[in-house]
Amino acid sequence: MSELLIVKNLCKDGILKDISFTINAGEMVAVMGPSGSGKSTLLYQVSGMDRANSGEVWMDGMEICALSEDERAKLRLEQMGFVFQQMNMLKNLNLIDNIMLPACRMKKGKHFGKEIEHRARVLMRKMGIEELAQRKITEVSGGQLQRACICRSMINQPKILFADEPTGALNQSAAQEVMEEFTRLNREGTTILIVTHDSRVAARCSRILYLLDGSIKGKLSLAGTPERKGREEKVNRWLVGLGW
Repeated sequence: MSELLIVKNLCKDGILKDISFTINAGEMVAVMGPSGSGKSTLLYQVSGMDRANSGEVWMDGMEICALSEDERAKLRLEQMGFVFQQMNMLKNLNLIDNIMLPACRMKKGKHFGKEIEHRARVLMRKMGIEELAQRKITEVSGGQLQRACICRSMINQPKILFADEPTGALNQSAAQEVMEEFTRLNREGTTILIVTHDSRVAARCSRILYLLDGSIKGKLSLAGTPERKGREEKVNRWLVGLGW
């Protein structure tokens, strides 16, 4: 597999300390660690939402840390997708308009509008929420709203999807539904970096990075552990060994 994201010696305000790792195209990688370990800070640095003090972040051959703020914003819009615990949908728009919004910022004109709406409906159909297209965000469940957020993150066909505690505000049933969608997207080829405190979420990934006090203290590969129960048991044993 080709290397999509390369992080070298990343440091940020004493929160992150000499972080290095690589993510290959098509992987789904989890970042775990206790509260305050630097998980979200790491995601903000590698996605270009914030600028590190030192180190390098390369995505598909482009050094993100060397870009201007406007260049990083353009890169995030065109080549990255984002899903957060706080879903950040606009209350005055219905679901499909919220989903279409990032693509409308990229392309103008009537032709593109029809193309974007078609793409949004295809994504909603895949997520099982197409019939909710005209609903307001207050008229759907938390799980349905988070699936709409995943659609929004995929509307510009990003090279990589960043997710920060995407199931943290959901009940167990809704969280499982959302993770089924992440797993399906990954199987279809989407590269995903997901920050989570939930071992069940991490167990669905191909690898886990464990962050403690701003440094990577452990790495776990789940290759060759196909059964969900077996994967969860392996992750939990590993976490216990790290003092989780």
